[in-house]
Amino acid sequence: MKMTTLSPQKVMLTKGPVEEVVEFTYLGSVVSTTGGTDQDVKARLGKARLAFRAMDKLWTSQIFKRATKMKIFNFRVKLESSLT
Repeated sequence: MKMTTLSPQKVMLTKGPVEEVVEFTYLGSVVSTTGGTDQDVKARLGKARLAFRAMDKLWTSQIFKRATKMKIFNFRVKLESSLT
């Protein structure tokens, strides 16, 4: 990915040109040529949404107390979505 350059030249290595991309994920954050955070926020919200929806049975369960559900939520949704 090239940032803040108008040069049309491709980056070359000994085996040929390096593939250019518009965006990629690095350490869980989306990096794009636009430099904005929109894509990164959307990706993180999507991960949190998936983690939350994976626990549908837990939310409707009468077995666990609300405090226990919140502890699981804090680990599963908040912590895990920030790690991926």
